[in-house]
Amino acid sequence: MDKLGIYVLTLGPVQTNVYVTYNKETLECLIVDPSAEAKAIIKVIDENKLKPSAILLTHGHFDHIMAVNDLVEKYHLKVYISKNDDEMLGDSYKSGGKSFIGHGYVTKADFLLNDGDVIRLLDEDIKFIATPGHTKGSGCYYIESEKILFSGDTVFREDCGRTDLYGGDNPTIIRSIYDKVLTLPEDVNILPGHMDMTTVGHEKKYNPVAIYVEKHGIDR
Repeated sequence: MDKLGIYVLTLGPVQTNVYVTYNKETLECLIVDPSAEAKAIIKVIDENKLKPSAILLTHGHFDHIMAVNDLVEKYHLKVYISKNDDEMLGDSYKSGGKSFIGHGYVTKADFLLNDGDVIRLLDEDIKFIATPGHTKGSGCYYIESEKILFSGDTVFREDCGRTDLYGGDNPTIIRSIYDKVLTLPEDVNILPGHMDMTTVGHEKKYNPVAIYVEKHGIDR
């Protein structure tokens, strides 16, 4: 990464990765999946004199949205999410909060994205790639010039997101990963919603989805 820097915070009840991504020259920043503990995120932003402009949500599960309202209130940010996961932001049952921690977090988005939409932030083009399967509207944010993919809970290091929650579907996530993620250049860095960073090249060799498809093919 030449132009951008990234602070990674692992926060919340299920250890979700929050990415504060910033332009090294302008200090404009965005927050990907502000999971919880807004004070910790605000501390990183303010101590480094960053200038927040947006929140990007990879999907609508509670553990990726719990700090959204506090950050929007403090910095007056715009929130982006797939049009297919917008319904989850206002429903604590669909987002999982009621089931997992006994209470929910309700928020809203300003911009609803379609597959292939390009957002101009940080003086970069950020492409939204729809990767349904973990939820109906799961998606990744791809910054081609910096070789970065924020994958949310679609792809993890040598793993993928669960599909047994609302909107999940296993054949769909397999197609999303194989067709949308593993077709990117091998040197693209994958920054997932949980666990450690990986690369497209590594996942093409070791991800169970890639191994399964190579053996059994893929349903269309």
